[in-house]
Amino acid sequence: MNRLLFLTTVISSASCSSAFVAPTGTSALSKSTSQSVNLSFPPLRMSDDEVGLSSATQERIQKLVDENPVLLFMKGSKLFPQCGFSNTACQILQSYNIDFETVDVLADEEIRQGVKVFSQWPTIPQLYVCGEFVGGSDIMIEMYQSGELGEMIEVAKASM
Repeated sequence: MNRLLFLTTVISSASCSSAFVAPTGTSALSKSTSQSVNLSFPPLRMSDDEVGLSSATQERIQKLVDENPVLLFMKGSKLFPQCGFSNTACQILQSYNIDFETVDVLADEEIRQGVKVFSQWPTIPQLYVCGEFVGGSDIMIEMYQSGELGEMIEVAKASM
């Protein structure tokens, strides 16, 4: 356990020199604490989702958003959702008895990653109403319960 703490201290001291104090002891490992450790790491990314969005993919997504008053990027289709969150989003939209379009992100990896960058939202599903990004299933649930989503859908119905 002391060796793990020591290793953590040595690694951390490369970027946070005063944040940790090395454990005291007489082992040969602890004698090297006076040496400077120079470690270089690439910048951390949460995932591959942070990779840039090609202009062709951005144009495809923008066209889909512009052409469909109610659009849901989801895993699967409205007839066969492939995850519980996508299923929840579909059921909420179906409760309004409206036509809405879906895009299966599992069928197109560029769209799957691109829509996350486009919206600056890390998860799927993603709902757009009248060209405006609304959010994922958690936001949809809150807006459904408050009645706010119903108001947005009424506006979208008028433009259909």
